Amino acid sequence: MRKQVLLDTVYSLSGDVPPVEGAGEADAGAAFQPGALVVGSIRQVCQIRKISSGGAVLHVDVPVEEGRRLELELETGEHLDGIVAWSRDFEVGLRFNTPIDVLPILARNLVSQPGERRRMPRVEVFCPALLEAQGTTQLVTTRDIAQGGIKIDTPFPLTADQKVTITPEGLRPIEGVVRWARDCVAGIAFQPELSWQELMPWLRDRRGAPPPHFLAAPPAPDASDPAPSVQEGSVQLNLSARVREGTRRWAIDVATLTTRSVEFESYAPIRIGTLLWIVLPGLEGWPARITGIDGYRFTCEFTQPLHPAVLERVLAGARDEDQGPNS
Repeated sequence: MRKQVLLDTVYSLSGDVPPVEGAGEADAGAAFQPGALVVGSIRQVCQIRKISSGGAVLHVDVPVEEGRRLELELETGEHLDGIVAWSRDFEVGLRFNTPIDVLPILARNLVSQPGERRRMPRVEVFCPALLEAQGTTQLVTTRDIAQGGIKIDTPFPLTADQKVTITPEGLRPIEGVVRWARDCVAGIAFQPELSWQELMPWLRDRRGAPPPHFLAAPPAPDASDPAPSVQEGSVQLNLSARVREGTRRWAIDVATLTTRSVEFESYAPIRIGTLLWIVLPGLEGWPARITGIDGYRFTCEFTQPLHPAVLERVLAGARDEDQGPNS
């Protein structure tokens, strides 16, 4: 029986062709997914370092020139046509002629493994998450995730062996420990590990979701336009939005909104202290915690305040929706 090896191939939910990257320190001993390049009647064995919807990064034994058309044959039997977008020594970036869905390929790899020993590889996915560490809660961005852990960008440095809790949007809170940290990037090991049965449905939900571009500060407003005074004032409105709590999601009506809090009406059974993701128009998700309940009206405080320009953008979108195309 072939010994099972945990492969280092990265699957990406991105639709782009993977760019040229610096070789990692672990590449010398890495075990990548095997594949083959087919050009006419010539078949050449290769290794797949990374595969996304738009392309793949391949390790080859013979250099391949840019612009070369070829076919990538996966171990699971799929044949993917493409063209070499970039080449560096014995590594090439292949652009697929037609975008693919990487999750079925990932699922077929899982099915091919023994049932009691199935393991998922790392999956590159950029999404917002909440990191609880040292008594504070910060909004962070995930880089990739596997059953055993997650890599994140953080606004502050972490230290090895530090215990944390991380809540990626759409997943439950997961306890873990920091295994390594460099500058503001860290690797967290889950304790205990996630099961692939829990991770796969979440990845399906994240597929096609926009990247968390809203985590970056918005551009400065034009100095010629007066800035709206919305940072502290409570804005009354009747705005349709959505809420996510783990795998649950439902519609809400937002009654008031500020940079620091939101009030909404809902019939969902939620308690004080519950952590939610508030999905406002034009905003993929923003974390908030329930601080007050009055009948069916809930008050939430954002774990990090909205930037005033972001709030104004949400309100502008709500005004446009109210006016309609014929107003």
